[in-house]
Amino acid sequence: MSDDGDGPSNRADSISETDEVTVAPVDVRLIGNKAYAERENAEKISQGGLYGTLLEDGRLEIDLVELLLLMERGRVHVYDERGSQLETRDIVQRGYSNNPSLWIHYLVYRDLRSRGYAVRQGLGGRIGFRVYARGERPRTASANQLVYVLRDGEPISLQDLDSVTRIASESRKKLVFALIDQNGEVNYYRVAQIELMNKESAS
Repeated sequence: MSDDGDGPSNRADSISETDEVTVAPVDVRLIGNKAYAERENAEKISQGGLYGTLLEDGRLEIDLVELLLLMERGRVHVYDERGSQLETRDIVQRGYSNNPSLWIHYLVYRDLRSRGYAVRQGLGGRIGFRVYARGERPRTASANQLVYVLRDGEPISLQDLDSVTRIASESRKKLVFALIDQNGEVNYYRVAQIELMNKESAS
């Protein structure tokens, strides 16, 4: 696995800068590990599927990494069940017990979004995100890349590597590893599946 300069940082098929509409901050309520915006504010935050998941009752459900970015960009004010306003550190502390890698995932999510990608939550485990191609949005297209989140220097077993490459291959998506170094910087590595055959089977 090597950094071939072909990951999300500079791929020709990465989406261009997404034009997000600047709106006044919207109040959302954190319940458990999800935040919710009321129906009248749902589309203001979602912006065509860039953030959150629209529920049947019209509310928008927002994951914590999305919530942290919305807070950083001044798009939302967050309140808990008792009506107390929460800060970023409160969100991280609340989410840590359920997901100790929350901050690492947030660093990758923020980096991808800052590069102009539309990004959605992944398939569970370390496949943290699905990334969309140039100009495409979640409500109208399918993701073309899966991003596997890993701390720099953290080992991955051959079994796990084989599993995630097969998932990417079967879903016809490119697999990218996002490695976060000790300074919080993110580097991307493209991963391809290679089928190995012994000489006897090949002949």
